[in-house]
Amino acid sequence: MDQDASAGDDGSHDEPQQEHRGLVHSATDQFLSSTRMLVEQIARAGGAGAQAVVPEPVLSSANRMLVSMRQAVESAPQVGAELEIVLKEIRAKRLTIQAITAELAVLDDQLEVLERSLVPLQAWSAQWTKVQHTLLHSLDLAEDKQD
Repeated sequence: MDQDASAGDDGSHDEPQQEHRGLVHSATDQFLSSTRMLVEQIARAGGAGAQAVVPEPVLSSANRMLVSMRQAVESAPQVGAELEIVLKEIRAKRLTIQAITAELAVLDDQLEVLERSLVPLQAWSAQWTKVQHTLLHSLDLAEDKQD
């Protein structure tokens, strides 16, 4: 039933989980200790009269309740550890997005340089097409005049 021993044996829990568990256990132990002290003080204060005020069945019920509360706290899911994992995943995704954004910015710059370098070639190609068209049209006219 001792979860601390099982968590330490398999090494599956990291240090923040152990610290969180330690805080919960410490708070639970403090609560149990304070409650027991209160019940003992009530029992001592009245002597036999305290037994009438706090009979043994009540004391045993209170002890069972405290033990049940401790077990419930020990078996509760470690929300802090799960939250830490989610936050790490969010940070990783944000870093991935930043890296992709940087890569896209570099690619955009490269494409801009390529586009600017191809503009003169496009203009030359358009002029060459005009020259070809003019030459072919001139040759066609010359052939028509010779026929």
